[in-house]
Amino acid sequence: MTSAVEATVYARVVAADELRDGELIPVEIDGTPVVLVRHRGEFFAVQNNCTHRDFPLSEAGFDARDGLLICAWHNGCFDVRTGEAVVPPPTEPVETFPVRLVDGWVEVGLTGSLEP
Repeated sequence: MTSAVEATVYARVVAADELRDGELIPVEIDGTPVVLVRHRGEFFAVQNNCTHRDFPLSEAGFDARDGLLICAWHNGCFDVRTGEAVVPPPTEPVETFPVRLVDGWVEVGLTGSLEP
């Protein structure tokens, strides 16, 4: 029996120079809600909903000192680099997605049904 491995497909999201450090932008990629964050010159993408009560993290604050997304509903925090829940009430991490820069554009990778 062989297992199918789904390839990562990247979607172009925003020009890199349009996103300032500490800025959050929500995007939907193939039906998946994602929040893109620029932190200390690097780009990170995580699921755009808190694992505690499903609140949109793009409406959250961002602590640039520690790289934490702060859920606006109950102040739970997630490390934008790893997705780890670091301040309760959430205990489950948020999903992270690969990010790359291509020709000045930020691209976010997902697996599954994205059209190439």
